[in-house]
Amino acid sequence: MTEIDTHRVRAGQIRDVLLLMAAEAPDGKPIGPDAVARAIAGSNEKVWRRLMKPIKDEAARLARDGKVILIRKGKPVDPDRIRGLYRIRLRAEGEPMPVYEAPVLDADDLLIDTDDED
Repeated sequence: MTEIDTHRVRAGQIRDVLLLMAAEAPDGKPIGPDAVARAIAGSNEKVWRRLMKPIKDEAARLARDGKVILIRKGKPVDPDRIRGLYRIRLRAEGEPMPVYEAPVLDADDLLIDTDDED
């Protein structure tokens, strides 16, 4: 079997495979990005893992365009804030765009003005 060159996989190919797999998922169940990677690159883990970042980027684009919804821990997640494990499902016809929970900020994320100008 010939190994594919993951650098030659185009966003359009990722998009087509992702949308087809999501459409074929039973009962609108979400699919994993690893399944998309395996469908494109085969079962060699060293090869399909190289596609995970481009797949994430394309899934985020599709989510921003309203075609798919990204799911993390059972809830829709903002495509601009996706981290860790996530799944992808088609957005049903007529389904409203998800409302994302506000991100939880820790002390490092807050801008605090410590200059007292009294």
